[in-house]
Amino acid sequence: MGEIIPIFKSHYSLGRSILTLNLPKEEEVTDSSDSIFDICQQFGVKEVYVVDDNMAGFLEAFTNAEALGIKLIFGLRLTFCLDHSNKSEEGRQNSYKNIIFAKNANGYKQLIKIYTFAAQKGFYYEPRMDFRSLKPLWSNDLLLAVPFYDSFLYNNKYTDSQCVPDFSFIDPVFFTEDNDTLLDKDMRQRVVEFCGNKYETFRTKSIYYKNRKDFPAYLTFRCINGRTTVEKPNFDGMCSPEFCYESYLEITNG
Repeated sequence: MGEIIPIFKSHYSLGRSILTLNLPKEEEVTDSSDSIFDICQQFGVKEVYVVDDNMAGFLEAFTNAEALGIKLIFGLRLTFCLDHSNKSEEGRQNSYKNIIFAKNANGYKQLIKIYTFAAQKGFYYEPRMDFRSLKPLWSNDLLLAVPFYDSFLYNNKYTDSQCVPDFSFIDPVFFTEDNDTLLDKDMRQRVVEFCGNKYETFRTKSIYYKNRKDFPAYLTFRCINGRTTVEKPNFDGMCSPEFCYESYLEITNG
């Protein structure tokens, strides 16, 4: 089956996760939010992948991971477009997500520069980057990963988008997932076909909450942030409660 990498997202990615980056609770508290580090401590995780939509939570994640003797692998999920200066609806439509991981301290410094550029010069509703602007900021201390959802492959296949990345100076890796959504199998096949023998793929599992029973709370939280309702959330993937660590454990231990 191969290793599956759990990819955690924290509450710093506003509306996307109900997991915090707090230090583990000293005792069981039923009415408090679960922390990524609660899960790490409970299940003996010594290497944790955290991918957030901004850099705001990095310091807390790094400090608490270091205090607990856990290796932190931090990634920034960032919107890419053909031209960051094209601040139009067409530019928004043809945008997609990539994840940039910092391999070390130098990588973190470059990641700060990339996010600063995206937030200042590329901002249009959200921080944005294009590959032309990324090239002078790129370093071997960074790794670019193509996520399973919201990638250029996903958007080109299921929307009217025409997203064209530039991998001429980057050797990306591609993530695949299975969260029991309707499109997972079809999308995995598309990723495998595109990568062939050229790009490496990794099986991952997005973690936004701890257990399946937390799904209603997660959905409510997303609806509040997205200004929608639980009856009509209008979010992709909301038909599945499998974006949780409980599901990851069942797959890896089954």
